[in-house]
Amino acid sequence: MKKNISALTAISFATVLALSACGGGGGGNGGNTTSSTPSVPAANPGNLQSSVPAATYTGGTAQASIFSQLNAYRTAMGVGQLKQDPVLDVSATAHALYLVTNFANGNITSTTHNEVSTFADFYEVTPLSRADKAGAPVTEWIGENVAVGLAQANASAFASDCLGQYLNTVYHLQGATEVEETIGTGFQQNTAQGTYSCVLDFGQTTGVSGTPAANGFLSSAGQQMATTAIAHSPLANETSVARAMVAEIPNPAPDFASPGRPIMVRVTAANAGDVLTVSSFTLTSSGGTVVPARIIVPSAALTGSSGATADVNNEMAAGVAFLLPQAPLAANTTYTVSFSGARTGTPISTTWSFTTGT
Repeated sequence: MKKNISALTAISFATVLALSACGGGGGGNGGNTTSSTPSVPAANPGNLQSSVPAATYTGGTAQASIFSQLNAYRTAMGVGQLKQDPVLDVSATAHALYLVTNFANGNITSTTHNEVSTFADFYEVTPLSRADKAGAPVTEWIGENVAVGLAQANASAFASDCLGQYLNTVYHLQGATEVEETIGTGFQQNTAQGTYSCVLDFGQTTGVSGTPAANGFLSSAGQQMATTAIAHSPLANETSVARAMVAEIPNPAPDFASPGRPIMVRVTAANAGDVLTVSSFTLTSSGGTVVPARIIVPSAALTGSSGATADVNNEMAAGVAFLLPQAPLAANTTYTVSFSGARTGTPISTTWSFTTGT
């Protein structure tokens, strides 16, 4: 069994904006956001959380490190911080225990958002029902990210390994940096097997409407960037960037044997009809070589984009575009990203550089 888990540690399974396309299905799917009446005006200055109360996690724990590392990344990226929600800590911790226990006893062999009532440490079936059981408001929208990996040296390393599984993907990077407002962090280890699980439950209450999905949130609600803002990952001047994409389900490019680290550009898309189109999206090495890559956009952005491919899984949000290298990037190399396109018809562009690790 331990050999089987080891084979899976390169794979992150998480729900990213799971709503219409996922429905909370087993095995870490993604999904699309849903638009409704905007909670902020069309020409808004943004309502990002630039600071949040100090978390109550015990210092030196993986939960504390995950919370601080993710908020540091989101701040640098310009998508706002997340407030700790003790209620979601309960639901996330319960599901993390379910995952690590049932990996160890062989009931499951891949991560899942849905629990089986007859399996060990069952809490509740879906992310939403788990949050509701823990005491979340019935109007709150809940999304979830999940990962399983091998034991690490310390709390900081556990956090980096967990978050790295999300940040070095397509759909899961998208989900970890979306419009959610709060977070609950669950972390559990199985020391006998040498594995861990980490679960991030995201909450959204500002501007929400309608009946919450089993696993998802609204693109029009939560914390929004200004309409003039452009966010991206990797960050400008980021170092030790991963060279390859972490394999994920669903697979954004099944025909690529080993893609490089995905590059994401994000703008706000709070209004129904908002779209990010791409005119040019390139990655160039310090030696001047343009990296062979695929531009991936939501299907709604294909018209008006140049040289792009529609997302084969229909999982991408309206304000997001990805550049996916066809192969892993070179080690210890500085790359420059150039993007030009339009946000709902208004031209935008950005250029930045980052450096890979070993």
